[in-house]
Amino acid sequence: VPFNFRGVEKLHETYHGRNVSVKYFVQVEVKRQWLPPITAEHEVLVQIPGVEPSVNEPIKMEVGIEDCLHIEFEYEKRCYHLHDVICGQINFLLVRIKIKHMELAVIRRETSGEGLAQSAAMGGSNGG
Repeated sequence: VPFNFRGVEKLHETYHGRNVSVKYFVQVEVKRQWLPPITAEHEVLVQIPGVEPSVNEPIKMEVGIEDCLHIEFEYEKRCYHLHDVICGQINFLLVRIKIKHMELAVIRRETSGEGLAQSAAMGGSNGG
């Protein structure tokens, strides 16, 4: 049986995080005359295609310990797609201590509640 979702508002993409999940379901209920209804639901994944940002400038950060270690990180751009390879370089500007181990990681940061309230306070809305 064909169907579509015209007129159904899907404000957010499907997301499964540590603290928050955004899910969409299709629920089907078959009512029968003398028998109890049959109900089934199935999750539908929603992806809202976006436009690549027009300004995607490189990032340059510097961290260190005063007079001992200064490291500069450079990344090609600020925004990445999930399928992109993150490219950049690390420059050791000052090294006066012995480095035994160094690790670089991409960390996922998940926010909920306060970020949404701030967006609403700034007048962020999608139609209406």
